[in-house]
Amino acid sequence: MAKKLKITPVNDTPKKHIQCLIEWMRQGVYEKEHIISMALLCAVAGENMFLLGPPGTAKSMVASRLKMVFKDGKSFDYLMSRFSTPDEIFGPISISRLKNEDRYERLTTGYLPEADVVFLDEIWKAGPSIQNTLLTVINEHIFHNGGQIMHIPMKVLIAASNELPAKDEGLEALWDRFLVRMVSNCIESDAAFFKMIKGVKVELPELPDSLYITNELYSQWQNESEGIGIQESVVSAIKVLRKKLDSLEKEDGNQLRYYVSDRRWRKAYRLMQTSAYLNGRDEIDLTDYLLLIHSFWNDVDCIPNVLNAFTSSISDKILKGLSKIDKSIRQLMTSNHSPQPIAQSISSSENNDFKEHDYFYYLVENYPEGDTYFSKWDYAALSNQPRDGVRYYDRKRNKFIVHTLVPGRLFDATSQNAANVTKVKIQKCSNGVIIDGIPYAFQRKSATIELSASSGPILPLYQRVSSIQSLFKNFVDDWEQTVAKLLSDDNNIFLSSNDVALVNKMVKEVNEQLKTTEVKLTNIVMMLK
Repeated sequence: MAKKLKITPVNDTPKKHIQCLIEWMRQGVYEKEHIISMALLCAVAGENMFLLGPPGTAKSMVASRLKMVFKDGKSFDYLMSRFSTPDEIFGPISISRLKNEDRYERLTTGYLPEADVVFLDEIWKAGPSIQNTLLTVINEHIFHNGGQIMHIPMKVLIAASNELPAKDEGLEALWDRFLVRMVSNCIESDAAFFKMIKGVKVELPELPDSLYITNELYSQWQNESEGIGIQESVVSAIKVLRKKLDSLEKEDGNQLRYYVSDRRWRKAYRLMQTSAYLNGRDEIDLTDYLLLIHSFWNDVDCIPNVLNAFTSSISDKILKGLSKIDKSIRQLMTSNHSPQPIAQSISSSENNDFKEHDYFYYLVENYPEGDTYFSKWDYAALSNQPRDGVRYYDRKRNKFIVHTLVPGRLFDATSQNAANVTKVKIQKCSNGVIIDGIPYAFQRKSATIELSASSGPILPLYQRVSSIQSLFKNFVDDWEQTVAKLLSDDNNIFLSSNDVALVNKMVKEVNEQLKTTEVKLTNIVMMLK
């Protein structure tokens, strides 16, 4: 027995209108919600979609439901084969007109030239004559029918196949016309799978008149979305992305797997404008930009690199800022030229005031994994150049210890009673040690650091540290604002849970680097107390 569903029309804004339509189109569908919402976005933006996936994964269902949201909408569906002819797609030749009027015209009623939503399955099997006509239809939305030009009403062409277009067969131009490209696989979740096979057939309710997209409303949305602006953060991300994609293309031997034409960029901009408009914003933001991850891949194998290029283009500003701060910290620790570096403002290791533990060790303060001790004999032999070392738990002394490694000699964990051995990079600084790039102070006998007679006043050094702290805070504040917008609930109705997971992964990686830099700054401040 079919299950009847209800939908409450709430369409006082484009966003609420679209949300209601997406809710209606998703009824009884599992793990295809994102494809459905992106298909609706494509239709409103006037762009086309390609679905890659095996048979039986609801690809045609997306087109059939999409057709129903348009007032008096017409659809055309066709399964291509290598034997398909233009008559089957664009309509048969009118024999009577050819015979009586000597006019070569097609009868287009019920065929692609008069459809609002078109679905072409196995599109790459179409012959050259069909493909060439499709290019004109997609590019100009016109169809040459004998001696007349037909302006076609097609809002979206959804193509599908279980394979990508073959190379060197002249399919590149047609492939480039599909702005949004998505993978449609079988249901992965066990829970969703059993709901699907055990569930009753869903009978879609008829849409209330107020929810239909009329031709007038469609034109209004398209015209108004063209006035949408773009945030500077998106402009910066696009600049970085273009460079990253160009670099990937060169590394790939210019095989055009990462190539994005100017035409695609222009279409991508319109898609972002439409997304921003339908979400009730007057500017494109980074959530709209993220939708392009479904537009700029040309090969399935390239998808991971494209995803990484997108996320790194968003985090590029903060990561470059952290790199700048790290460089400043290194200069503070090791510089011999800038005024008042730490290495000059603190007494040398030969006259240090480090507190000894068990006669042989210095205590590394603020080490994130707990109290850790450093061999004072190893410290005396260190230089400003990084060298290999190990951190391990000494089971006999019941403490963590850091030792340098002697070149050419393996570390004997048994003789050292060592457990949990981890390799580290060690570098000397005057009041402590740099472990894996992070400076740590040694515990001192006295509460203050004795300044050398030639060190001069320490105020300039504190000013430099304060300046770095202020710069770090600004970067953190900007980043937190960016993340808040990206992960804001209901900020973009077209983002999927997978898109958000991608953002969360990026945020986690950046936050780890923020934490590392914060530790470095904290340790430097401790050294100056």
